[in-house]
Amino acid sequence: MKTQVQFNRADGDQAIALLEGSITSLQQAKLELANKLNLPGGDENLDARLRDGDIDPASIEFSSVAE
Repeated sequence: MKTQVQFNRADGDQAIALLEGSITSLQQAKLELANKLNLPGGDENLDARLRDGDIDPASIEFSSVAE
């Protein structure tokens, strides 16, 4: 099982990331995306970590993808 995460960059561009495993919550999607992109910072403030990586945290959507 994989999960597709869609998000907007700070400049308005849309992007998609394909993550391993099944994601069941928005918080988990944010964490997995930040980790996959190797964004600096800790897990305590994921929105700030994503914003620092030029990702709009409010735009994140995710859906499961069957293999």
